[in-house]
Amino acid sequence: MLGLRIVTQAATLILLSRLLAPATYGDYASAASLAVVLGTLPSMGSGYILLARAAVDKTTVAHTWRYAWPLTLVLGLFLLVIYAGFGRYITGNTGFSVEILVFLGMAELIFNPLTMLFSFIMQGCEKVATSQFLQWLPLLLRAIAVLACFNLPQSDRLTGFAGLQLIASFLGCGAGLIVVRRLVSLTWRPRFMTRQELRLGASYAAMLLVAYNPSELDKIVAVRSLGAHGAGIYTAASRILGAFATPIAALLLAAQPRLLRHSKDTHLQNRRLIGIIGLIALAWGIAGTFLFASFHPLIPWLLGNAYAETGKLVPWLAITMPFLTLRMAAGGILVALGKPLERLLFELSGAMFLITGIVCLTPILHTIGLIIAVIGSELSMMIIGWWRIQKNVRRLDFACID
Repeated sequence: MLGLRIVTQAATLILLSRLLAPATYGDYASAASLAVVLGTLPSMGSGYILLARAAVDKTTVAHTWRYAWPLTLVLGLFLLVIYAGFGRYITGNTGFSVEILVFLGMAELIFNPLTMLFSFIMQGCEKVATSQFLQWLPLLLRAIAVLACFNLPQSDRLTGFAGLQLIASFLGCGAGLIVVRRLVSLTWRPRFMTRQELRLGASYAAMLLVAYNPSELDKIVAVRSLGAHGAGIYTAASRILGAFATPIAALLLAAQPRLLRHSKDTHLQNRRLIGIIGLIALAWGIAGTFLFASFHPLIPWLLGNAYAETGKLVPWLAITMPFLTLRMAAGGILVALGKPLERLLFELSGAMFLITGIVCLTPILHTIGLIIAVIGSELSMMIIGWWRIQKNVRRLDFACID
């Protein structure tokens, strides 16, 4: 399933670059990244609450689901109105049509959050392969949507793709519902979330919102900083980097139930698992640096001559790879240790570092300045994240000794 996700993401990027000119792709990526970031809010962290409870008692899934699905729908619709009304001004794409924003918003703020809830349910029931399949299916349908748009005139391609992306998200959500209902008995009678669920869910939601900022914030502001064409060139390179980091995301997804189960165990179990994840993240980060850097001669052939400038950015972005994988691992481990606010704080510091770097460096160094800001942001988050992990593991060790 991991291989399928990587291939699907790579295929979608290649097809999109062939479908859209760099300037159009830059505008799309900016608006889509904003929708992805806002898409972390509708479920208010209920997926993580469901997962944490299911790791202890799988019968709690139906009870958590009772408040998770209506909350996701209500907040998703509320955020859709805000996104459709103000998205153009936040990203700087003032010429973007509201129709495209509505299509993107419905996909990312309503259907995709519901699909993620279904994925969390499967993960909580320790059906990791099924969980990953539910996340992969919308990606596959999205790639098919890109293919269908090649028959459209150039002026209609972005609108057509946004509409088909919405249909792909809807079909992926429907498939997730069918799969989950066959394996898990869900209770559809809605209920209000408790005060404890609100407090814990808000901390998870804030964590997710900030967690997406390091990987999406640069793309949201790229149009303002670099112009639409420059944003398209940079985003294409950055998306390739994200595809190379996918194995670590899959590793964390597979390991999270076990981390949650052993979060209060002695260092003999917990420390060993954390150490293994850290070593794998480091090894893949180093290997990914060389693989990613050697990839740049293929860029014009894969993405088209219009994206030839992207190849020049790849060796610079490759430096980010080990910092990125270790930061991702640190974030997942802190959540499993029950410290979502600590993850929020270290990723918030990274976001502030990124914004400062963009403001100070981009006017002088342009795209290279943006990349340097990203490298510094990832490095700072990696250091702070693993420092907090070390502190928490030591605290658990002392608690076990007492």
